[in-house]
Amino acid sequence: MNYHLKHAHPLYVDRATPSTSTSSSQPPLKLSQTTLVLKPPLSDKRKRDITDKIADFVALDMRPVNIVEGEGFKQMMKFIEPGYTVPKRDTVMHAIKNKYNTTKQVLLEKLKACTAVSFTTDTWTSNQMDGYMTVTAHFISQEWQLHSFVLETKVLEVSHTAANIAERLGEVMEEFGIPPEKRVAVVHDNAANMVLCAQQLSQNPSWGNVQGIRCAGHTLQLCINAAVKLDPICRVIAAARRLVGHFKKSAKATSALTLKQKQQNVAEHKLIQDVSTRWNSTYSMLERLLEQRCPVTAVLSEPGTTHRSDRDLDLTTGAWRIAEDIVSVLRPMITLTELLSQDVNASLSATLPMLVNMKRRHLLSRDDDSTTVKAVKKKITEEIDKRWELTGSLEGSIYIQAAVLDPRFKSLSFLDAEKRDDAYATVSDLAESLSPAEEATAQREDSSGAEESEPAPKRQREKQQDISMLMAFDEDQETEDHKKMMTYIWRTEPRLTRDH
Repeated sequence: MNYHLKHAHPLYVDRATPSTSTSSSQPPLKLSQTTLVLKPPLSDKRKRDITDKIADFVALDMRPVNIVEGEGFKQMMKFIEPGYTVPKRDTVMHAIKNKYNTTKQVLLEKLKACTAVSFTTDTWTSNQMDGYMTVTAHFISQEWQLHSFVLETKVLEVSHTAANIAERLGEVMEEFGIPPEKRVAVVHDNAANMVLCAQQLSQNPSWGNVQGIRCAGHTLQLCINAAVKLDPICRVIAAARRLVGHFKKSAKATSALTLKQKQQNVAEHKLIQDVSTRWNSTYSMLERLLEQRCPVTAVLSEPGTTHRSDRDLDLTTGAWRIAEDIVSVLRPMITLTELLSQDVNASLSATLPMLVNMKRRHLLSRDDDSTTVKAVKKKITEEIDKRWELTGSLEGSIYIQAAVLDPRFKSLSFLDAEKRDDAYATVSDLAESLSPAEEATAQREDSSGAEESEPAPKRQREKQQDISMLMAFDEDQETEDHKKMMTYIWRTEPRLTRDH
């Protein structure tokens, strides 16, 4: 019996059975009859469900498929479900492909039912220096729900020229059955190849009336980058970067900073190192430095902590003042970037109203502004006017057309009377060109009837002021429309908070 249990049922061998290596001087342990608790074997359905969830885990958390071959993963699954055998990576990959095909069929039905689709696309390079291209579709369903789906992320082995990008976009349109009449716009960054690609698509009859739209967030970044390159702003930012780098590279300085923070009752926050290609990280670096100015200065002045050669890393009084000026000008830009980059709300119609209000209320030069503030405001204003062409004719602008159709901005109070009349005339002409079926769809009443929720309480005061400034109408028109605007913003974008 012992031989049979040992070789046929190793899981149920009595652990009290003496080992052959036991010393002969010890008395042999006696075998005693035990009760074997046998669990029923897993059903095929249970096994498939577990494999299916493993595939979900790999796909949703973007884990490498070979995670199922790890010893730790196998031990975890053995503890959770002893009767389950972890599948090989090929099996998991097959399950993921099946999920992709099923999801794709659902998406194809949604795309077939919608009336218009917009796209965002970008090319990027991985850490392994492989070039990729991603295409995302955005559309409104028949239930008036905004949807976004990544159609494709694939290696772009050919050169990233405008022609090759346009060709790949055409292949994606064919694969997902999106006809030319449904293609409305392609959102892209300001790279020369992407701009040229959008121009080629707009001139290609097979793409219908598609328009190229430059990413508002990326365009705003270029405007701000031009301002922070001004002298002496760029020198102050470089000095701040070196100062933060000193603490990032010195464990001794970092420990001393923590001690000074406790002694001076300052928030125990770490310094932030900026990334030169992201202006908001530069803003965060300067803002954090200003918050930690006293502890940082105290650490740099301690002979036992900081070498004599490193004491000149501290910013001068004038540099600290310039850093304060930069932060004061860029602070509302953070809010503007967040509003323009929302995932749950289309921001095209709000772009020009917010930019114009930013110019009128925040970027307007004042007598008490310092020289640095005036220079930054002037440069950002010039860049906004140039890149969004606000000083020229706005006739035919898709931004204006979207604003007219948006109930929040249909009064176009951010435009002068002449441009306002031109905008209304353009949209009227577009409405008259609609087919009867499209008119019926456009005139469909909103059946949601949902009552707007109140703005979330206890929002940061600065954030409220920024949104009020960006979304406000003319001073004499801030009435019920403005209140509705604020309620809408807080309801659709609850994540407008900073967490450095």
